[in-house]
Amino acid sequence: MIIRGNSASGKSTLALELQRALGPGTANVGQDHLRRVILREHDVPAGDNIDLIAETVRYCAGIGYNVILEGILYSPHYGTMLRRLVGEHPGPSHVFYLDVPLEETLRRHERGAMAVPSDKLREWYHRLDLLDVPGEVTVDGCAGTEQTLAFVLDRIGPVTPVRRDLDAARFL
Repeated sequence: MIIRGNSASGKSTLALELQRALGPGTANVGQDHLRRVILREHDVPAGDNIDLIAETVRYCAGIGYNVILEGILYSPHYGTMLRRLVGEHPGPSHVFYLDVPLEETLRRHERGAMAVPSDKLREWYHRLDLLDVPGEVTVDGCAGTEQTLAFVLDRIGPVTPVRRDLDAARFL
C-alpha cells in the first residue's frame, strides 16, 4: 500500500492507524524517517533515500510482511521507483493519494509541532501529484482519520500477512 499526499495531509497518521488495524505482519515504511532521520538528506532528484526506500519495502515484502509506504513521495523524484515497486509486486497493490487543499495544509501546520514557514509550504505543495498507476485512488484528505481509515480498509478488503509463522506476542 502506498499512501501519498502533501505535507500535513494525514499520511503518517493514516499509515500508523492502518498498521494497527492490520496487525502483526504489517510494516510501516515512512519516507521522512528514512530520508530525514536515517540519511539526513534533503528531498532531491536521485537522492540516496530513493533506493533505500525501495530496498526497505522489498525487504519487508520479501520476508512476508504486508507493507505500507507513506510519504510525500513527489512523483518527479520517486515516481519511477514507486511504479517499479507496484509493477514487480506479485500481490495486490493499493495506491492512495490524500488530497488536501493548500489552505488546509497551511492551517494544519499552524497548529502542528513542525514549524515550517508558509512560503516553504507553498513551494512544496503540488496539487494532485498522481502516479497514474492502475487503481490509484484519490482520497479526500480533509475527512477525519477514522473516516479515511474506514474508506481505505473497505477499499483494500481483507488483508492477512503472507507469513503464517508470526507470533503476535513478539510485536508491539
